[in-house]
Amino acid sequence: MEISCLRPGDAGWPPDFGQASPPPKRLFVRGRFAPALGVAIVGTRRMSAYGRACVEWLAPEIVRLGLPVVSGLALGIDGVAHEAALAANGTTTAVIGSGVDDASVYPRAHLGLARRILAGGGAVVSEYAPGTPSMPYHFPARNRLIAALARAVLVIEAPKKSGAMITARLALEMGRDVWAVPGAITQPNSEGPNSLIQNGATPITGPEDIAAALGLAPRQAALPTLNDASPEERPILELLAAGTDTADAIARTLQRPIPAVSALLTGLELRGAVRTVGGGRYTLYT
Repeated sequence: MEISCLRPGDAGWPPDFGQASPPPKRLFVRGRFAPALGVAIVGTRRMSAYGRACVEWLAPEIVRLGLPVVSGLALGIDGVAHEAALAANGTTTAVIGSGVDDASVYPRAHLGLARRILAGGGAVVSEYAPGTPSMPYHFPARNRLIAALARAVLVIEAPKKSGAMITARLALEMGRDVWAVPGAITQPNSEGPNSLIQNGATPITGPEDIAAALGLAPRQAALPTLNDASPEERPILELLAAGTDTADAIARTLQRPIPAVSALLTGLELRGAVRTVGGGRYTLYT
């Protein structure tokens, strides 16, 4: 796909790039790049099942509200954010720290994802010329462009010292909203989001919080049912309906690894299909 180069003053140049410090002098673009502000989703490369479930639950709401999902194509939270936007038939923009040509896209494991972003009507952008390899110092610089392309930055799982927290700080400096998903106080990946909330960031505990933070109408939808469940989720819901109520018992019955079953239960809980009732037990949410 053709690579174009935008400069300040060109049609399609994001006016908000002037708030980045320093402002970029050029932007290399592949795909359909819209300068309208979206919502950035950022977080750790070492995400947990909880982090993945949060992204997959929240990103579709951003799509529903008509906004692009912006992220950095990195492994972990970033990559899942792009995937979740595409799965919801939305558009997403990847801001990367290398050239946007196929030979330079980094991480290499996400070249296929970059191509799917382009095929889905999104864009891969960078201030680095085609042929430029990724360098460690490119990524903090890249983060200011993610913040500049977002009306709000949502942090999901990030240590206190991380690129995601740099993006949040840069967003605040640009006058953007910063949102964070709270996490368990025992987990290092929760330190970043929890500290942001302590310091005034908007806590995001469900899709309705995103709509409220943007001043838009909330989702009006029924809770997930068996008909909405994936092939992996459906037998879990059926077992819960029959009275099997712990992850261990479900895993034994289905002959699945406990971590896989626990991750699916977490996703169902985040979507409002099941709830915990104490003692490690689950029940259908009715």
